[in-house]
Amino acid sequence: MVIAFAPVLLMLVIAMLAGYFNGDSSEELLDWRPARSPKRESELQVRDLDQMLSALNKYRRQRGASERSLEEVVEQSSAGLRLYFEALLPPE
Repeated sequence: MVIAFAPVLLMLVIAMLAGYFNGDSSEELLDWRPARSPKRESELQVRDLDQMLSALNKYRRQRGASERSLEEVVEQSSAGLRLYFEALLPPE
């Protein structure tokens, strides 16, 4: 049984030692670069928020409710998160 696992274990140890002694970072080793720049990523996030807010307001108009601003949505969601985290805290 030891003979069966010895080669696998030896290869694992060699791979771990090679990774440990390699001076490059993992990004350099894999030649990894982000697909989008941080500026482009933030632009896409803002556009996504605008699309979600317009979709929310579209459905609110269809059922006769008033439209909501981004500030109202952020305020309601932060209040919900605040209640959630307060419930997690131990009682004093």
